Amino acid sequence: MITELNDVEARVLGSLVEKSLTTPESYPLSLNSLVLACNQKTSRDPVLSLEEPVVAAALHALLERSLAGRIHEPGSRVPKFMHHAEILLEGADAKTIATICVLLLRGPQTAGEIKTRTDRLCEFASSAEVESLLQDMSLRAEPWVVKLPRQAGQKESRWRQLFTGGPTAVPASAPVAAGAPAVANAPVAGFPVVDRFAELEKRVAALEEAVKRLSPADAVPEIPPVENRG
Repeated sequence: MITELNDVEARVLGSLVEKSLTTPESYPLSLNSLVLACNQKTSRDPVLSLEEPVVAAALHALLERSLAGRIHEPGSRVPKFMHHAEILLEGADAKTIATICVLLLRGPQTAGEIKTRTDRLCEFASSAEVESLLQDMSLRAEPWVVKLPRQAGQKESRWRQLFTGGPTAVPASAPVAAGAPAVANAPVAGFPVVDRFAELEKRVAALEEAVKRLSPADAVPEIPPVENRG
């Protein structure tokens, strides 16, 4: 069964993968650095403003499923954290991990966008190579990605990762007025209407409200040690 992630867990895992490849000199990440990575205003869609306890709770959930690891570096006063995306992706290669990483961090994208946005993570020869990899992932017994119907005004179809749930897009047959902008969260036939950005904002707000009600001693969840798999 495919591992399911909520939106904050996806942002945390994607951020850990990204930083492991783009800034290896500062990886693994402290919790504070991870919060900054999750909330950065570039290479993120949507841009979020997650509080540290919310990121810590998502990190704790990843640690419990061995999708992240915790280490204490010599001379460091704070623990640092690494990803184990290879467990989520069953030992996949670097190109597969990079592709899923940008899909977790930036939502549905075309093969061309993925090629451009993975330049710092891996090297694809062409958009066709990306498309081929995506096709392979979509044809698994339990697919990791799905190709969305091409929306009016778009030259290419976009791909979406499935670790955070089913796809959303405009159905190919939906009438669109001339000059009308594409709607990112309209439904595909057979799938419910879901505004993922609004849903994520509500879930984050609820988590932050719950954190405010915690006593100071409980404000940041205790994160148990996890064997270093790196």
